[in-house]
Amino acid sequence: LVSLPVCLAQNGAFYINGNGNGNGEHYNSVKLHIETQKDRLFAYRGENVTLTCHYRYEPVVNMTRKVRVKWSKLNMDFSKESDVIVAIGLRHRSFGEFRGRVYLQQNEEREASLVITDVRLEDYGKYKCEVIDGLEDESSIVELELRGVVFPYQPHHGRYQLNFHDAKQACEEQDAMIASFE
Repeated sequence: LVSLPVCLAQNGAFYINGNGNGNGEHYNSVKLHIETQKDRLFAYRGENVTLTCHYRYEPVVNMTRKVRVKWSKLNMDFSKESDVIVAIGLRHRSFGEFRGRVYLQQNEEREASLVITDVRLEDYGKYKCEVIDGLEDESSIVELELRGVVFPYQPHHGRYQLNFHDAKQACEEQDAMIASFE
């Protein structure tokens, strides 16, 4: 009796139903690890910023493996993710407001860092770096915060007398955001 893996078609892609990871190795002998910076990363609007992400295998694997890298931005309440960029090898696709402003930095072996160019106000938040190797996947979170100039709002009609809602709206009208204690 010969046992063959079964290929299943799902969403236009084929998946092998077997014990391997697609690269001829079994998952129970290789563990994928993700390493990102643990501290918050700070950037100013208009500059470029790199969110670092590296992956490795334990035990060390010396052969080149075809992995899928996906960066997504998390909503503030973690209820949903928005795709930023997805890449396999040299092929990649960026999405939404990030299209044309992001790319993967792969200067080192097993590097999957995200570069965001021309940082915008809405780019602040938490990003997830996910590396997928066959059935094995790992992810880690990087937090990006923006720094900027804090200035007191001077309304035309005299003294500052805005409630929180009005203050927030005044900031948005100046392409800014209300300051926090952090």
